[in-house]
Amino acid sequence: MTSSRREALRRQQAAQAKQKRLTRIVIAGAAIAALVLVAVFGTILVQGMNRPTTASVPVNATSAKDGIIVNPGKPVAGAPVVQLFVDYQCPVCKSFEGIFGPTLKDMASKGEIQLEYHTMTFLDTNLRNDSSIRAGIAAACSDNVGKYSDYHDTVFSNQPATEGTGYTTDQLRREFAATAGITGADLTTFQQCYDSKAMAGFVNGTNDLASKSGVNSTPTLKVNGKVLENKTLPTSNPAQLRDLILAS
Repeated sequence: MTSSRREALRRQQAAQAKQKRLTRIVIAGAAIAALVLVAVFGTILVQGMNRPTTASVPVNATSAKDGIIVNPGKPVAGAPVVQLFVDYQCPVCKSFEGIFGPTLKDMASKGEIQLEYHTMTFLDTNLRNDSSIRAGIAAACSDNVGKYSDYHDTVFSNQPATEGTGYTTDQLRREFAATAGITGADLTTFQQCYDSKAMAGFVNGTNDLASKSGVNSTPTLKVNGKVLENKTLPTSNPAQLRDLILAS
């Protein structure tokens, strides 16, 4: 074999060896990139699972997604729309519910009014806790198992005597659910909804929309969009609230 042929063969072998090294590098790089992509997508998936869902709304939400309707489908044609704005940590709201709640719910059950509850959460800021939003989420979740009114009443009935004490997680997801009559498969559904914070977006939205509509305190009662001042309400004879609403 001549020297020129040997040199050509050597160059060919060197080129082949270089190509093999490049191929191994490319394959290794692709494998690493694939592992990185798997890790990235895995992280995104886990974060997505842990992130509160904001698209969920209660089954009886208003069309504007700014409140929850009690006894939907009951109101007769032309029935007044009664909106009550509350914060679950508001002591005056608890008193209001104790005085006027039975009348409002009776009117709603008879179809005399369309009763809507609009949850606000501003007391979380004032009291430096998160009980208003958590109670609001729990109440919204209870609507999806047909127990909104019962759960709503239970929260207020068990409001701590000392403002700012707040509600415990066990109270909201177990004790109050039991008192409101949420059991069996409904309890599982309710607790999954609460634990995932599925209604967080809805509750934050009701608070924001209430503020934008000019509501800056609770309780606030509106009839067909007009505020009924608390000082004008018949506290000494709660049944007269029916006449006041129907005359508005």
